Amino acid sequence: MKKITFRDSIRWNKESFKLFKKTPNQSLMLSLAYLFIFMLLPSMPMIQIFSIASILIWPIFLVFAVNFYKTHDKNKEENFLAVFEKIKPRLATLLMLGLICLIYAAMVTMVLNSEMQGFIKLSENNNELVTVINNFVPMIGKLILLLLPLLMATWFSPMLIVYNNYSLFKSIKSSIAGCLMYIFPLGLSWLIFSTIAILFMLSCGLLIGALASLFPTIGPSLMGAIIFFALLVITSVMFAFQYISYRDIFKSAKSY
Repeated sequence: MKKITFRDSIRWNKESFKLFKKTPNQSLMLSLAYLFIFMLLPSMPMIQIFSIASILIWPIFLVFAVNFYKTHDKNKEENFLAVFEKIKPRLATLLMLGLICLIYAAMVTMVLNSEMQGFIKLSENNNELVTVINNFVPMIGKLILLLLPLLMATWFSPMLIVYNNYSLFKSIKSSIAGCLMYIFPLGLSWLIFSTIAILFMLSCGLLIGALASLFPTIGPSLMGAIIFFALLVITSVMFAFQYISYRDIFKSAKSY
């Protein structure tokens, strides 16, 4: 690992956006694939069993996403098969990491299940926005706190498994250690990233409002399209940020 300063945390965000701008079309396609596999398919009726499979394969997809930005950062090109050949020797370990994620997610769901069900009923039967928000904020706060250990355990571990040839538990331990050792630069980067994302969404909202007032008939369609586009951009930049933070914190990766 190397010393990371607060100035680096600002640089991480700048480089993340630069990497996205370098390959915007391919980056958006990557985000589209992510949203389709991990959000749209699991929510479809009759194939909700795919939600289990999606968690299992999530670390594999993450390596593909990070490798995409790694190759473009180095001005290289790698096709799907070449990346898969790199991942294949570590495939079983990545699936075990996915299984750990699945078990942890199931435990969090069990802990918060009653609160989630209560919130759903409240939001369906209560038209007062303040009441809904007052119940939503504590629940989402608990969810974030419960998922934080999983986020730290998996932020770097898939890349450490593939690029550094770490074992499953060494990768998890090193990922948590990396997050804790650089918690302030990472936290500042996340704060900057989240603020930019919120401002971006608010700007989209203002644009939607202006367009809806000018074109009332197409306002709802524009709203959906612009929000979806904003979500694609935010997801793409997040993957780029994950790669850059891994690259700078774990300089010992053999592939560099």
